[in-house]
Amino acid sequence: MKQKIRPAEEEIGNVAFIFLFVILWYSALLGSVMSGGAGITVILFFVAGLLPVYSAVTMIRRALFYRKQRADAIAYGQSQPGRIQGVVRQDVPYYSGKNRTLRYHRYYYLKVDITDPVTGVTNTIQSQGYRKPIHRYLASEQVRVYTDRSGWKYYLEDFRFKERMSDPGIFDDRPLEFEETMAGNGRVVQIIFVIVFILMILSMFMEGGAL
Repeated sequence: MKQKIRPAEEEIGNVAFIFLFVILWYSALLGSVMSGGAGITVILFFVAGLLPVYSAVTMIRRALFYRKQRADAIAYGQSQPGRIQGVVRQDVPYYSGKNRTLRYHRYYYLKVDITDPVTGVTNTIQSQGYRKPIHRYLASEQVRVYTDRSGWKYYLEDFRFKERMSDPGIFDDRPLEFEETMAGNGRVVQIIFVIVFILMILSMFMEGGAL
């Protein structure tokens, strides 16, 4: 199973769908301008369309910032083997929407034992938080731990993932999480979005041809 599971702070997210939405948004506005001219409402919608673009750019910049920190730790920090000995799940509350609805972000943290090569003392460190249940993909507890030059942050690399999800893993005794039982694991929504996007674009071209 070839994949790269990144910590939450290094994820770019589904910015491709944001940009597809923006393209569709401005295509519809351009069609409105060509057919009826540009009024105040259209100008407001043009400005509003910049908000998701700004959000997507911020997400990308944030992810690249933390990815650079990882790259620096790998290039200039210390490296040593580690052994994954546990996983911790944490639900972090946050508020969203006008009604301040309470929601939760779920993160998974790996507990890793590392041994000091000089003293022989073993310490347990905690990984960064992952949105994906990364422990379900692991075939081995072996991992490489990088420590940045400050000595405060740890980065895990060289995971040994399963070839197939049905293969035995190191945390098979734990109950499944809800997102692991979902068909397609979010891909169904992505496919529906793409189909709707294509149909709307085709509809716009057909209407333009009719005119």
